[in-house]
Amino acid sequence: MLAGYQITLMNLAIFFGQYLIVATALNFQYGNAGIPNMSNNLSVAVGAYTVSSLVFRISMWAVESAGVTWVPGWVSGNPYNATIMTQFMRTNPLLGIALYLVSIALALVLGSVLGFILATISSGLRATYLMMFLYIISSAGRVIAANNEWIACGTLGAFVPNFLSWYRGENMLIIALTTMLVGIFMYFTIRSMQNSPFGRLMRAVRENEWTVMSVGKNITKLRREVMMFSSGLMAVTGVLMAFYYNFVQANIYDQNTYTIWPWLMITIGGTGNNAGALIGVIVGVVLLKGFTAINLIFGQVIANTGQATLILRYEEVFLGILLVAFLALKPRGLIPEKQLYIPGINYKGIVKSSKIPEQS
Repeated sequence: MLAGYQITLMNLAIFFGQYLIVATALNFQYGNAGIPNMSNNLSVAVGAYTVSSLVFRISMWAVESAGVTWVPGWVSGNPYNATIMTQFMRTNPLLGIALYLVSIALALVLGSVLGFILATISSGLRATYLMMFLYIISSAGRVIAANNEWIACGTLGAFVPNFLSWYRGENMLIIALTTMLVGIFMYFTIRSMQNSPFGRLMRAVRENEWTVMSVGKNITKLRREVMMFSSGLMAVTGVLMAFYYNFVQANIYDQNTYTIWPWLMITIGGTGNNAGALIGVIVGVVLLKGFTAINLIFGQVIANTGQATLILRYEEVFLGILLVAFLALKPRGLIPEKQLYIPGINYKGIVKSSKIPEQS
């Protein structure tokens, strides 16, 4: 039995890890490649829907041979079937581990497919129009999921099996470790890519895509690859959150939580560098946990004043004010992007050799 502070630390690790993945992926898209992605929540939701609509069905098919009887009805029988599957996994750890890994792998693939589709259909759009298009697409995706029961049981939401029920300890420990490992992988992978030829090409496209096209580079292909990589890892976040809540519902993956907050985080920390994304995530998580504490302490008092409808929006109002303040006063963030340094190049020698001789 874990102590209360241990459960709190694991919850905090999961919360920090999910935002580290999403914010780092967004910083990779916008800070390095100049892609203003406003559909992060859709990529995260695809991972969750992978569990609720695809992996759940695969698991049901896989254990039918063991004589398990399912409650009929995809929606009406969902809570009962999720419970039956969870109980079955308690004595079948290998199957549970396999389905857990399959969920992550499928989400990575489907998230990459989503990134490919979004990059392909929006290849002719730039800047403001691209942001508007992706924002509308993410809203449309949430509406579609809410009105199609086969995805996540419609507006009711879908319970998902606990594939980790074989573990006698706290399941949050496995989810926390997985989330942090994916976040760390994301952080160091992108860090190593920034000074690579691919990273330098991304920055060149961000600064002046016409110059890059003039030397024969395919910027459409580059943007597509960036979107596929980032969207796939964001989808893994959706899988981990689905297992954390053991529940999937379209409204959980809203734009405020998984799009606006990550944008605020990279704006606070500084775009174009991983250290900025990390600092931004730390600041953002502190703010979010602060809001949670305020709600717990003063929630009942606010409700008793009769101003609950107005006051409950203070989080969104504060978020907007903070975002505008940083854009206006400190647009480069707390850790501004450093100039690109390529090891092995004698910059001083280049500068000296390029000086124009003085006229006599």
